[in-house]
Amino acid sequence: MQPNHGAADSTLKPRSVCAWGAGVSLCLSLCVQPGSQTFLNGVETDKVSEYIEDCVARKEPLPKVLRLMCLQSLTNNGLSRKVLDFYRTEILQTYGHWHLITLENLEKAGLLKLQEEKRKNVYGTLRKSFRLLVEEQADAPIPKDISYVYSGYAPLSIRVVEALGNPSSLRSLEEAFRLLPGPQFDMQQPLPPGLRGKGAADDVTGRAAGQQRQPVTLVFFVGGCTFAEISALRFLGQMEGRDYVVATTKIVNGRSLLKSLGTTLQPPGAAALP
Repeated sequence: MQPNHGAADSTLKPRSVCAWGAGVSLCLSLCVQPGSQTFLNGVETDKVSEYIEDCVARKEPLPKVLRLMCLQSLTNNGLSRKVLDFYRTEILQTYGHWHLITLENLEKAGLLKLQEEKRKNVYGTLRKSFRLLVEEQADAPIPKDISYVYSGYAPLSIRVVEALGNPSSLRSLEEAFRLLPGPQFDMQQPLPPGLRGKGAADDVTGRAAGQQRQPVTLVFFVGGCTFAEISALRFLGQMEGRDYVVATTKIVNGRSLLKSLGTTLQPPGAAALP
């Protein structure tokens, strides 16, 4: 939120946008896994992944397999009935039927879902509109884009913040914004007279000293955000000459999210989801 002291009626203008890419960021939060780049590029996301199948056959840690499955689901607008049933069967036969509730919780959270018929691929449109993948950034010695935090993937939540800070780009992104879930609104909140006077006095003092006041923007994450998103937001602030203040209900990552969705139904002597 940023006070507008130049206007006749000083106001605070908060914007609220639901960041659809939070699930993608969480799936990538621990590391960029070998199979993840294929899904991010939108390649072979509509069929059973040989890499995921091999991971299950080798009995790789279950959180790794689940993150890859969720990433494929998110980037493909869901999984077909055949693919989802295959993954579910493989997980239950290899890791145990007591993980059934974990899979159901992932479906309820929208991270793992059945593909809807005759619906466009939302991720493909968002990837192009918001430049979520920046290939040349992955090996750049000096980062020049927020995509460096995920080795080439720019968190959608931070791309949204970047777009809102540049009003000239909003018109070209109107269609992409409509694809984001949840309500979107732009409201004006009157600035209290006390703060309005103080802000104006500070502006006069700053201009008299030849100093330009750096804008401050509050970004609030409802549900949680990752450390990588905070890092990207700080980097964005350095590039824009703006101070970003981050408020969030929780700091999360892929492992903590899966742990919170993990089942308590376990056989005698079985360990909880790591």
